[in-house]
Amino acid sequence: MNSLTNRLKDVFGHGHVMPGLTGHLVATVAAVMVFCLPILAQDNTSLLSGGAWTREKVADGIILMHASFDGNLFGSNQYLCVLEVAPGARFDIVPSAERTLEKTSALADARGAVAAVNGSFFNMKEPYGSANYLRVDGVEVSPNALDSYENPGSGRSTRQKGAVAVWRGGLFVLKGDDLRSWEHIIAAEDVVTTGPMLMIDGREEPMVADKFNTTRNPRTAVGRRADGTVLLVVVDGRNAMAAGLTMFELRQVMEALGCRDAVNLDGGGSTTMVVRGQVVNHPSDNREFDAEGERVVANAIVVSR
Repeated sequence: MNSLTNRLKDVFGHGHVMPGLTGHLVATVAAVMVFCLPILAQDNTSLLSGGAWTREKVADGIILMHASFDGNLFGSNQYLCVLEVAPGARFDIVPSAERTLEKTSALADARGAVAAVNGSFFNMKEPYGSANYLRVDGVEVSPNALDSYENPGSGRSTRQKGAVAVWRGGLFVLKGDDLRSWEHIIAAEDVVTTGPMLMIDGREEPMVADKFNTTRNPRTAVGRRADGTVLLVVVDGRNAMAAGLTMFELRQVMEALGCRDAVNLDGGGSTTMVVRGQVVNHPSDNREFDAEGERVVANAIVVSR
């Protein structure tokens, strides 16, 4: 299994993972890792062929694709939006103002971003803010909140065992090791923990078959292909026009899109994609199949040129 430290060395280069301590971290990670045999990703290239796809250029190297499926994706109606971002664009993780929540569209507008999706999990009651570790421009904004979901002994759920990191404007999907605070060693300006991990290095990650993962819901995910292309994906749900996906179905979609690494973000009513200031999916908070049901969130992943 690929360790976080080795992966950071591959992604960011030697000397960027706490310079001078790389060798120590490699030895430490090797000592504490729990080994398992991951499953090779399936060939799902034909999975999405039944959709009525439209494709439009958003900016140089940024393409928006969306499709409806009339009962022919996992035996259900579905609606997907995929933002394909070639290397060279700039990503940022943008938080809402302290002790507030803001719409994804507002966070994108404040940065003058070309596009955005909602970010990771957050507190819906005061004092609001991220429920997961969040670092922005090198400054820690929030720690991982104690979360006994799935793991009452460790206090860390699978929704905190992956990370999205932005380094020099590039976006990377990372899987954590068993170091207690592994997210702190990620040498990147922006970091947010999230999950569950869907796949890493082209291999499927184990997932618990619980209600969170097996119930169809709106989903947001981020993936990365071997050539560095980043995919921001939103799946509508909770509507007769769009059933939503289980986590296992979401993984198959990310595989079909050619992702080598992929992780789940916050979903449900938070699932939103904004392109050029317009919501392009159908957020579900108003229970209507329109663009008016956008929820306020604690952070977003934005794309600029």
